[in-house]
Amino acid sequence: MPGKVDLRPECASKQPWLGSLAFAEIPPGRRRLNRLLPQAGSILLTLLLTIPIDVHAARQARNKHSVTLNDLRSLKTGTLTALAPDGRTLAYAVDEEIWLISTRPGSAPQKVGSGHLPVWSPGSDRLAYYSSQSGTLQLWVLDIQANRAEQATNVVEGIDPDPWTRMIGYFHEAFRYSWSPDGRRMAFASRVPASGGNSAARQNDSTKPARSPQMGAPLVLTATTPPEWTLHGIFTHGFGAGAWSNGKVSYESDPNSGSPSTKVNQLFLADINAKTVRQLTTDDFGYFHPDWSPDGKKIVCASNEGKSLQGGSSGTTNVYSINVATGEKVAITHERGDKFMPSWSPDGMWIAYRGGEHFGIEHVFVVPAAGGAPRVLSPRDRYIQEHQWAGDSKSVIVMYRDGVTDSIAQIGRGTDVVKILNEPEAAVRNLLTVSRSGSVSWQESSPSTLGVLRVLPAGAGTSQVLVDLNPQIQQWELGEQEVLRWRNHRGDEMEGVLLKPADYRNGHRFPLIVDAYPMQRNSLKGVMSGNQAWASRGYVVFWPNARAPHVWMNPFKSEAYSRAAKGPSGWDITFDDVMSGIDELIRRGIVDPDRMGLYGFSNGGGIVNDLVTKTNRFRCAVSVAGAVSDWLRPALLETDSKFPDFEGGTNPWKDPDPYIKLSPIFRLENVTTPMLLADGDNDGTFLLNTVEMYNGLRRLGKDVTFLRYADQDHGFTGAALEDFWNRENAFFDRYLKGAGL
Repeated sequence: MPGKVDLRPECASKQPWLGSLAFAEIPPGRRRLNRLLPQAGSILLTLLLTIPIDVHAARQARNKHSVTLNDLRSLKTGTLTALAPDGRTLAYAVDEEIWLISTRPGSAPQKVGSGHLPVWSPGSDRLAYYSSQSGTLQLWVLDIQANRAEQATNVVEGIDPDPWTRMIGYFHEAFRYSWSPDGRRMAFASRVPASGGNSAARQNDSTKPARSPQMGAPLVLTATTPPEWTLHGIFTHGFGAGAWSNGKVSYESDPNSGSPSTKVNQLFLADINAKTVRQLTTDDFGYFHPDWSPDGKKIVCASNEGKSLQGGSSGTTNVYSINVATGEKVAITHERGDKFMPSWSPDGMWIAYRGGEHFGIEHVFVVPAAGGAPRVLSPRDRYIQEHQWAGDSKSVIVMYRDGVTDSIAQIGRGTDVVKILNEPEAAVRNLLTVSRSGSVSWQESSPSTLGVLRVLPAGAGTSQVLVDLNPQIQQWELGEQEVLRWRNHRGDEMEGVLLKPADYRNGHRFPLIVDAYPMQRNSLKGVMSGNQAWASRGYVVFWPNARAPHVWMNPFKSEAYSRAAKGPSGWDITFDDVMSGIDELIRRGIVDPDRMGLYGFSNGGGIVNDLVTKTNRFRCAVSVAGAVSDWLRPALLETDSKFPDFEGGTNPWKDPDPYIKLSPIFRLENVTTPMLLADGDNDGTFLLNTVEMYNGLRRLGKDVTFLRYADQDHGFTGAALEDFWNRENAFFDRYLKGAGL
């Protein structure tokens, strides 16, 4: 990063208004000045005022270039940010590198280490982070003044939290750790073999014999063995229990690994000075997301209470307080539902946590630290995705999804007053961090930016840019991107995102690529999404943000809005959402109805696979790693499948018809659209969906091509990405522009 681009936030090149004035009228203030002069003088002044700007703008326009694959591959985003308690410094992680930048305007960032998940000590004098530079994943601590980092833990085989303790949040939440208020210790979670104790997953020794090719002993599966054992060793990728390797989760299985073990998350305390680690919890309840109390005597955490979290199968987790000296635990909550990411208020009087009904809307709850009835903080009809206490303990700062935008808001603990902190532009916002001094920071991505780190100083009314992780975007010729609003045929108010070609002109109808991935916000997109490179190639790109049966539990607008697509009739909602948006584009004269194609990756691929069975309006369709095109297979294959919950409660043994209705593979006879399918050989259940699609289309004599990429997972990289990019664009050009392959 250093030496390649200028990351200083106040660069003169970051004045987008300069380019917009080319060939424009003189601003009104200058016109008023001209009226005071003779006509000839006015003309001369006009020339003097406009020529330098026009020349500069023209030069800028000439220096811009069409967006390419390599441009998209150059994009970077932060993976976590952390404001120092004093608010003077922001730490952030990008591509396994730790950076620091002063929150003073005009500051430049400095790389300080290799790793991820930086967390400041209470005194703002040290920074902890995870790193694998010693060979295994450990916690390291950087002394800011001495500029020296030391390894703080030496856990055998590395720190290994349960990946499923991320619940439905970010993967980094499974890694959550906390400093003690005196800055001498840190609490973190890691898995160890289960002891048998009180675990609901406790096994008799007779149910888990050692298995090896020499012994020939079977893996005995009963009604009580952990669900993750069922597929252990059968598939080489995609169905393991999950393990962390260099800070990234892998689900690879080893067919020759013998009997699987039952592991449980425990809490550990690391002494920074003594370089020792002590296990705090010892039963088999499972503990995660620790946060140290301000008085240093307790740690609040979440617990799965012995239930497996495999596949997101929870239903109830609770918040516990653990005595640091004795290990005694006290349940703070008792209600049903998910509860996670608990945190103490700075005054130690309250605990805030996220949660709600399993697969339901996420709220922030506040409960007295001594226990009591939890209280929901508003806004009640939006999904809260991040939260942190304000320094005065009187309010909580939250980030919530609201259609095509994310909002940062401050909510009063006892008043429910909601104050929006971010600027009004619709954009993606995440990585919320709050300092004790009152400043707030987040990462923001808009239609023309990606990975911009902003800070709102305490008491300020407007945030400011600290770091732009992708200043190269300023040299790209971008198509205009806007929020499109319309009503579907049911009368529902819809919000989608429209990207116009870079050479867009009114009155001309362009070929259309519909990116079917749901719940897209108004930001610049990467290579596995519809993107500016397609706009550079002359395509309109449209994200209709359709609801669908397999994504109703994910946040977008209100709970009722999302749940409308739950169950077998949900695909009718999907069809209406997509096609009504396309009809609106045609009505506005933007799109050529005879040159429309579909694209979908992952959840979007699942929507594409259904749409092609219901309409012949698309000239071609690309489906990459499509999700749940067959609802019966995972319901029958996965021991603890959540598909009955997705569908609405009906199990396939009682009534298979809803599962058949939900599965596009049973309607492939209707497909007339030429299809390009693609997936990586290591993509587990997504690959099985794609294989089923291909086999059905091929057997029925449909126009289908299947690209399988070795050593690729969910999404493509390296040479495989470049190959797919070329084939995909040739496919679209052939059917939507008439170009040859």
